[in-house]
Amino acid sequence: MTNDLKCPYCGSEIVEMNDLSNESGKYVCRTCEKTFGLRSSEWVSGCHTFYFTYGGFHGGFKTILIEERDGFADMTLTPPIGISIDGEMKLRITLNEWQAIKDELFNDLFVLSWDEEYTDPDIMDGTQWDLKITFDNRKKFKTGGSNAFPERFDELLEYLDPYFEQVGAGENS
Repeated sequence: MTNDLKCPYCGSEIVEMNDLSNESGKYVCRTCEKTFGLRSSEWVSGCHTFYFTYGGFHGGFKTILIEERDGFADMTLTPPIGISIDGEMKLRITLNEWQAIKDELFNDLFVLSWDEEYTDPDIMDGTQWDLKITFDNRKKFKTGGSNAFPERFDELLEYLDPYFEQVGAGENS
């Protein structure tokens, strides 16, 4: 889990608690002046599906899908083509582990503060990615990109890497 509080927009560690009268976010970055973070645990508890895919033409795409069920969560991991002949791996995780993943996503990486799209138009091939989250109230959050990434993206990859390693799709960087 990430212990350093960093702005998801610029990566600055000059972050303070936001004035509680402002509902735009729990923290404010003193470098870029943007607010971020959740004020309520409703978002975390209401999240029931997480989907993330990452890769490119030459290396294939690895994918993780977590869907909350009654009393547990199903995790489906798919390695890039060519890494595993067995294809996807399905795991059942406890609600405590699912809660820890949601805490990391929302309260440490602040993924809900990420922009809708990150694109570098000067690169033709490379890395594409999508992140989708669905909530009980049917609201959805989606972000993604092509050859451009949010400030805390590498930390997301580092956090998810142990799951991908289970199917032989760990990041080799």
